Amino acid sequence: MSQKRRALGRAFDLPWSPVLRCEIMPVPRGRIVCACAAALLAAGCAGAKAAAPAASQPAPPAAEEARPARPTNLEGVARLQDAHGQELQRLAGELKALDAQQGFLVAELKSVNEQLAKLKASVDEAKSAFEDSRRATPVTPPPSAPAAARPAAPAPPAPLPPPAPRGAGPGAAVPVRNPDADKQYAAALAKLRAGEDGQAALEFTEFVAQFPNHPQAAAAQNWIGEAYFRQNDFRQAAAEFQKTVDNYTQTAQVAEALLKIGLCKRALGDAAGAKAAWDLVIQQYPKSEAAAQARSLIAGKAGAPARPR
Repeated sequence: MSQKRRALGRAFDLPWSPVLRCEIMPVPRGRIVCACAAALLAAGCAGAKAAAPAASQPAPPAAEEARPARPTNLEGVARLQDAHGQELQRLAGELKALDAQQGFLVAELKSVNEQLAKLKASVDEAKSAFEDSRRATPVTPPPSAPAAARPAAPAPPAPLPPPAPRGAGPGAAVPVRNPDADKQYAAALAKLRAGEDGQAALEFTEFVAQFPNHPQAAAAQNWIGEAYFRQNDFRQAAAEFQKTVDNYTQTAQVAEALLKIGLCKRALGDAAGAKAAWDLVIQQYPKSEAAAQARSLIAGKAGAPARPR
């Protein structure tokens, strides 16, 4: 060990070795060498630690590198603000347009709903009138098959054809049901019940002209007179009721027409004409409902009678 120390002392025998040998620094040279080596080692570690964080620091992300440069002067800032303002104005205009379109669609939807409600009410009224007309029209049962003819019994006489309306020629056809005519009659009756008296009178007049032999033709003619009666046009109403008396033979409808003629006469101030019409109803159709109402009117016990059916 002492030999190694001597060799190390010779290696570090520098010009300042006399200083080390002076009395004010009695420390051995071995300790000094160790201290220097430790200082050098510590300095190297500190340098390595300082370089390590710099090498391990991550690079900035690509998004930050791709970010557009911010304006560096007032003119660039003004241009950017103008661009943002124009974009806001465009978006505000589009929002207003969408609001207006939404309001228009809401209004259209409300209008369509109202039209559907009116159409449904009209269809219901037409259906009700059609059902009423079907119930009011008597249905003739089909003739039964003739029984087997007996050799000894004579053949029965052929049945007489139903009476044709007054004024019809000898070749007039027997009234038959027509679906289109039934629909037209029901529609006109719905107009009358809805208070559209003028339009109902026109449609009933067209119905009578197109289907004079229809089972409801006499009733339609009475409804024409009723439409004018509601409008206080008593002269025209009396003329229309007189057409029923002149052209048709249905007991109920003719009796009803005579009763209404008397009411028109009374409304016009012709008391004698009114009584004559009511007397005619009682004489010709004594068992009808119109005759009972005519007796009440003559006796002064009732007001206006029921409307024609």
